[in-house]
Amino acid sequence: MRLTPKRDGNPKGLFLAIYLASLLALLAVAAMAEASERPFFLALVAADGLVMGALFLWLKGFPERLFYELQGPFLGVHHPLGKRQVHRSEVAAAGLTAYALPLFAFGPKAEMPGYYRVRFHLRTPAFPQGLPVEAFVGAKRGEGVLLVLKDGTGLLLNPEDPRPLLAWKEGG
Repeated sequence: MRLTPKRDGNPKGLFLAIYLASLLALLAVAAMAEASERPFFLALVAADGLVMGALFLWLKGFPERLFYELQGPFLGVHHPLGKRQVHRSEVAAAGLTAYALPLFAFGPKAEMPGYYRVRFHLRTPAFPQGLPVEAFVGAKRGEGVLLVLKDGTGLLLNPEDPRPLLAWKEGG
């Protein structure tokens, strides 16, 4: 069963605006250049169009590539840079929790509207000292499912419908 995260946006519009602005800026510089330098700047515009276009096409798909998949006793967290798999037996507890991603995090992170992968310490009434958590979520804040793993860490997900994920933990 495939579960999609709640998302707080998508960067497609922003990336398109940056892409067009970079092309227009280089075209303006090429237009003001001397005739002998103009072919160099036009080649730079073409290279920028290809390289930046490919980069933005790759990046704009990040949010859609984040999803969760339940397959028997396994939970797969699919994200743009790979997949994380968790077996039901690794999970000590699961429950709904309100969360807000921190501005600063202690580990590697990737953030853009609709896709957030962050490591941080989540403080909840059950974990007042903070639980080291890896979040794979589509929104900066909201309600998510916290999976407390037996190794003393957590996994924070925010599916649109959390019921299948909570039922998966119970073996159903």
